[in-house]
Amino acid sequence: MSAPLFNSVRNGVLAVERVTTRVALILAVSMLALAATAAFYQVITRFVFNDPSHFSEVASRSLVIWSVFLGAANVFRRNEMMRVEVIFAVIPSRVHIGLEYFITGLSLLFFVLLAYYGYQMGLRVQPQRMAGMDVSIAWAYSALPVGSVFTMIALVGRLLDPAMHDDRAEAL
Repeated sequence: MSAPLFNSVRNGVLAVERVTTRVALILAVSMLALAATAAFYQVITRFVFNDPSHFSEVASRSLVIWSVFLGAANVFRRNEMMRVEVIFAVIPSRVHIGLEYFITGLSLLFFVLLAYYGYQMGLRVQPQRMAGMDVSIAWAYSALPVGSVFTMIALVGRLLDPAMHDDRAEAL
């Protein structure tokens, strides 16, 4: 593939990735706000009115799960996940970028597997209903494959981003 063609394809992929990661982040923050609202509602109905809500605890838990899996895309894209920095301190700096690619590749493999098995689990639990809500529990489990797809797109963006080479140099 010629350099101009590769650059235009890379720029197109990075543009799509920026949009999808931004959408995932907005959804994650929105769902976290909804989860906090549902938890607050649960506290008010339980302790003020002495009549606990039947749905808010389950809804809050499901929204937090969605928030975590959607927020993962932004965390991985910005390279802000937890990691062992001591490895980078003991290896030569010329090996850092190779290790970054290796770690990103392993993360990509993990999220491919998580998407597959999350989808399979969602199919398996589809007939089950969430307690307090007349909704399939598969909606909660679907956070795994949906969040994984957003994260895979973000990881591909990380691999293609020329700034990935600069991140390790700035950190040293």
